[in-house]
Amino acid sequence: NLYSMSPQGGEARKLTQFTDFDILWPSAGSDAIVFEKGGAIWRFDPASGQAQPVPIRVASDAPDTQPHFVKAGDFVESFDLSPAGERAVFGARGEVFTVPAKEGEARNISRSPDAREHSVSWSPDGKQIAYLSDASGEYELYVQAQDGRSAPRRITTDGDIWRFAPVWSPDSKKLAYADKRQRLRVVDVASGATAEVDSGHYADITQYVFAPDSRWLVYAKQHANGNNALWLYALDSGITTQLTADTTTALNPVFDPQGRYLYFLSDRDYNLAFSAYEFNWLYRNATRIYATSLRADGPALFRPRIDEVGQGEGDDSAPAKTPTRLSIDVPGFDQRTLALAAPSGNYQSLSANADGVFVLSAGGAGRESEAAGTQLQFLELKADATLQTVADASAYRLSADGKKLLLQQGGSFAIVDAKPEADFDKGKLALDRMELRIEPKREWQQMYTDAWRILRDWFYDPGMHGMDWNAIRAQYQPLVAGVRSRADLDYILSELAGEVNSGHVYVQSGDQPAVERKAGGLLGAELASDASGFYRIAKIFPGENWEARTRSPLTEPGVKVKEGEYLVAIDGVSTHGVDNVYRLLENKGDRLVSLRVNALPQESGAREVVVRTLTSERELRYLDWVQSRRRLVEQLSDGRIGYIHVPNTAVEGSRELFKGMVAYHDKDALIIDDRYNGGGFIPDRLVELLARTPLNYWKQRGLEPNATPFLHHRGPKAMLINGLSSSGGDALPYYFRKLGLGKLIGTRTWGGLIGLSGNPALADNGAILAATFRFLDTNGKWDVEDVGVVPDIEVIDRPELIAAGRDPSIERAVQELLAELEKNPLKPITAPPAPTKFPEVAY
Repeated sequence: NLYSMSPQGGEARKLTQFTDFDILWPSAGSDAIVFEKGGAIWRFDPASGQAQPVPIRVASDAPDTQPHFVKAGDFVESFDLSPAGERAVFGARGEVFTVPAKEGEARNISRSPDAREHSVSWSPDGKQIAYLSDASGEYELYVQAQDGRSAPRRITTDGDIWRFAPVWSPDSKKLAYADKRQRLRVVDVASGATAEVDSGHYADITQYVFAPDSRWLVYAKQHANGNNALWLYALDSGITTQLTADTTTALNPVFDPQGRYLYFLSDRDYNLAFSAYEFNWLYRNATRIYATSLRADGPALFRPRIDEVGQGEGDDSAPAKTPTRLSIDVPGFDQRTLALAAPSGNYQSLSANADGVFVLSAGGAGRESEAAGTQLQFLELKADATLQTVADASAYRLSADGKKLLLQQGGSFAIVDAKPEADFDKGKLALDRMELRIEPKREWQQMYTDAWRILRDWFYDPGMHGMDWNAIRAQYQPLVAGVRSRADLDYILSELAGEVNSGHVYVQSGDQPAVERKAGGLLGAELASDASGFYRIAKIFPGENWEARTRSPLTEPGVKVKEGEYLVAIDGVSTHGVDNVYRLLENKGDRLVSLRVNALPQESGAREVVVRTLTSERELRYLDWVQSRRRLVEQLSDGRIGYIHVPNTAVEGSRELFKGMVAYHDKDALIIDDRYNGGGFIPDRLVELLARTPLNYWKQRGLEPNATPFLHHRGPKAMLINGLSSSGGDALPYYFRKLGLGKLIGTRTWGGLIGLSGNPALADNGAILAATFRFLDTNGKWDVEDVGVVPDIEVIDRPELIAAGRDPSIERAVQELLAELEKNPLKPITAPPAPTKFPEVAY
């Protein structure tokens, strides 16, 4: 609502009494205040105290609302393959399409402009396609004839929560699915009868697979220790049994098509990779592919052989048949588990056919670098087999008969033979045939409902912070009818998201017109207009030219440009009289340009240099700011105090803190600057580094003692915070105080300790992001979110002082640390003389 207050201060007076929508964007004129409320413009008359809507009519064709065609292949969210690989099915832009491997046209089999379909799955008998649709108002399971010639049939009727992708039983009679209440269920396709299998307490259940006889279901469930174990569900009896121990994690169960083995991925390798900077390590490439015989008396996976006369190939040469009824022996399951021949690696998405197993390998199995991307690899069932590359792929599906693969590479798909060295280009599908007529106003209604539903089902608090979520939906729904562009919808979704009163709830836009951007060239310098008409190089950001991200073009070897010189021409075009010098660098980002530079503001006598421009000066300007803060700290402390700025708690911030500790851990004291920290990861690793203390020292002949751990700081520390220390930047000072590492100096932090772990996108690839977890303290109480972390010493970085080159927070931190060093000076560690007498010990 609108309020007023005297310029001299005093009590605020409420001027309007609205209870439905917020007043937004108030703007004052000479006799009225106008604002937006509930999608309309209002006028408030201060004299009468009355507010009235302003009738506005804009004549427009509203081009963004007109029906048009889109390439649905740009909006694929799920896909599967027909049993023999003749066609692929895609969930794309809210519809279900099938596309031929070669000949024929794409088919839209769902044709439902008012609903959204997703999470497609082709039945093993090839007759039906299952998917989720909100045609009923909530997402339910549907099946439809694969040719689309008959109406879809709804299988479930109790939808009130988001559901995950359905998985068919091999006999095509049942579907397994899970939901956001962490339940795993099996539904009979003919009758709709549903059985509840299990529920998760520590994570959603998202991996489940039927046995070849359709009588068993194996799934992965997380336990209290964070490890996933495999569980077995008997459809006949309804009994669930744990198969693998939870002492290690097991994922991605897949049955051998002949019903002899269960394959799965498990993290059981502990491969040490040592740090280059200190005696520390991590464990990587922990996953292997494992197989377990389903029966205690089952065939050995790799039977030892001794060649004998007349032995021949024996029974092993005969192909195994899928039994009509599988027997699974639970006792001794772990003891029957063997690792396949592939080395440990970073694997995911396992599947199997009669010849072996397919798996996605991130970076390639056993590779030290993961920069190579993700490959689909194949492993034969032989004791001496090696991984063979099928193709580069980010995801894939194996056909039910095990003979074809549907591969994804970015936005492209291909159907290929299920063999190594597949030719992706030869099997590439014509997804451009998946054209879809969009009626934006109808689609926007569905996306609004989906956004409302995603928040309902993914927000960490099912009570929605006390909001009547059904009433909120009804309140904002009428506004969607007035939407005239995709940006309008984003605006409404942002208002909807705001109703939960939470941080980390964001809106990301989807399919809307975009302007092609051209990268302008930048020189890593501030250019100032001069009375001469030329441009003066007022400041050069020095950078660190040994790193590409902090390269400074004007300071690279051989360039020899100085501050105070004049830039008189760019690529032969004079800068004289140019109102915006950067127009001469348009579309020249990361390109070689010729500069004419002179000590005087004239073209005569200018020299020419060639530099490669930047596309951004962000890293250079940030580095310049950090270095200026560090120089200030060194000046104020006479070099006794080190300074480290942590820009975020993701990759960049983790690197900067570690880099700073390597450089400055020998200083008497440290200032850790958390101001403007944009967050990222939960920073427990960062604060562990800061909390290290010496466990002991080691003395060598002629050398000073050194500590274990070597990389530590034993002196006093302080952390600077402000209102833009956010998310992970809230957590870092909280942990810093929790461990008693020093004083917090500055102003209250942002107050955003609630986080994202991902949720489904909208049909056009836009998204509303729900906060899925929230901070609790060690006493089980809510903290930090909405309130921030309060400093021990409040210091306001007043703008006029900052503009004058000062930094009040740094000045106070230096003062505090020097006082602490004065009070508790650091004592040098010295070794006494080596012992010359030793006690007698009786043995």
